Amino acid sequence: MAGLLLMVRTTKKPQTWKQTVRNIMLAHPASKLLLNHADAWGTALIISMVMLLVHDAVTPQTVLLLGAYSGGYWLAFALNDFYDAPVDALDPTKRERNYFVGRQVGRGKLTAVLLPLLLFFLVVFAQFGRLGLLLLALCLFIMWSYSAPPLRLKSRPGLDILTHALFVQTFPYIMGLLLISARWTLLDGFIIAILFFASLTAQIEQQVRDFAVDAQMEQTFATRLGHGRTNWLLKATTAIMMLIAIVGLAIRIFPPFIITFGALALPAFLHRFLRQQHVPRSEWLVLGSIGAAVVYTTAVFIYSLYQ
Repeated sequence: MAGLLLMVRTTKKPQTWKQTVRNIMLAHPASKLLLNHADAWGTALIISMVMLLVHDAVTPQTVLLLGAYSGGYWLAFALNDFYDAPVDALDPTKRERNYFVGRQVGRGKLTAVLLPLLLFFLVVFAQFGRLGLLLLALCLFIMWSYSAPPLRLKSRPGLDILTHALFVQTFPYIMGLLLISARWTLLDGFIIAILFFASLTAQIEQQVRDFAVDAQMEQTFATRLGHGRTNWLLKATTAIMMLIAIVGLAIRIFPPFIITFGALALPAFLHRFLRQQHVPRSEWLVLGSIGAAVVYTTAVFIYSLYQ
């Protein structure tokens, strides 16, 4: 009996997904650069695939954009982590996730990562001529100016959420339309409007979550407006986004495969209304929705290749 009790006490409980990811990050510190913002580059990948599917523009040339989008957003958020390290060091959770907290990165490592990425971006965007190169230059400027001093737009109240709203989820779709010289439709207008508010509300929600830490180091839109009013604005802008989607459904503008995205994202959006004011967003609900969307979009994308 004593042996049985000892076995029960010493048997390890199955790890949760959260514990598994945390252990991977601890064992392989460089994985923080990938896993900490998989939701960001994963979302960019989804948006770029949806744009190509909507306009039936899947070609070897445009498929390369998928890699460029994912790599570009990974680089942008890695750069953001680099400049956020002093702020993230104040928060136990963010300190654990940020690869650059307490770590010096030499020029050799930076060159080994940046040079191949920049060359890949140049090759992909150069296929689209002068417009492609101009858009690439704009992307590089935005990712630098948003995170790095002296501009550091993310610490300038108002410009922080506006830049995020325009360039994190909205711009991948618009840039794709410009690169493939697409004929803009009413469906594009609805998708862009929804993406704008999705990106806006995502940034507002993040600032609500990070309110206490941000207030110690720098000003943001949320610290300027106040926690309570920012939380109210989050719900109002989420409601506007959902209303746009409902209007689109009512006039039957969305093809069936687009409607599925709304169903996958709905639990995370509803959670904003159901949780208490000081309860942060569910990271695993967000990641689960994005993960399901990546799998679904990839399946639809592969299916379209054989049609």
